[in-house]
Amino acid sequence: MTSSLRSRDQGVRMKGMEIQKVRVAFALLVIASLGCSSQITVFDTPVPVSAGTLVAGTLAVLTEQAPSSTATSTPTKTQIPATPTEEKFGEVFVFVQVDNVNLRTNPGMLFQVSRVMANGTRLQLLGKAPGGEWLKVVNDEDVVGWVNVNVVSTGFDGPPPPVIEPKDVILVTGFVKSELGTPISGIGFSIMQGQRRTDAVTDETGQFYAYLPPNISGAWQVSYVSVSCTSNTMDENCNCINDICGTAYPVSATVQLPQNEPLNFVWK
Repeated sequence: MTSSLRSRDQGVRMKGMEIQKVRVAFALLVIASLGCSSQITVFDTPVPVSAGTLVAGTLAVLTEQAPSSTATSTPTKTQIPATPTEEKFGEVFVFVQVDNVNLRTNPGMLFQVSRVMANGTRLQLLGKAPGGEWLKVVNDEDVVGWVNVNVVSTGFDGPPPPVIEPKDVILVTGFVKSELGTPISGIGFSIMQGQRRTDAVTDETGQFYAYLPPNISGAWQVSYVSVSCTSNTMDENCNCINDICGTAYPVSATVQLPQNEPLNFVWK
């Protein structure tokens, strides 16, 4: 009986050893297959995904894959230089240079006198009439009037005074030019009717302006009477340029008031 048990035990051991050999052989086969192939395909068990999770994941992927926008600089507006501010005519004073100077209600010797001023009287300058012969001023009594430019000091810095058109006046005007058409400045004219007289001088454009009261009418005589030292026909010593002294032609002309068109004179 003892020998029978030993034989059965040995048979069991033999079967165990065979099973062990089979396991070892299978393991070697698996290792060999891993060594021959570098790629292993793994089949995962699919996990159920909800619709919301799928949409969110898709949006996340699209967001990550969207090309980043290139920052572009906003065009800078070109700064336009500010227009230079025109210098305004400021508070300017002139002073009477002689005694008994008349302050008149309008620019001309035939207008009413509102004040007679002494030498040194201070006047604030407001502007000038066309032609520049008469200045509009106001005195220390706040009386506004006109004074002839030749009897006051006019040297001052800054912009020129504004041109002010006189009101309630009749204008007599004309031009003086050379035979080549060059304007002649500083040529004096008298404007007369009987005993009544006013005077005017041509400006740098060759034009003169004579102002008369609005109640005046009829024929007036306009005559050439003088050349000023500031004329462009004179040199710095107040002599005729090249010693050639000209004259206005015609020397005199008649104008009927109110005047329809300017008079024309030729400097010869």
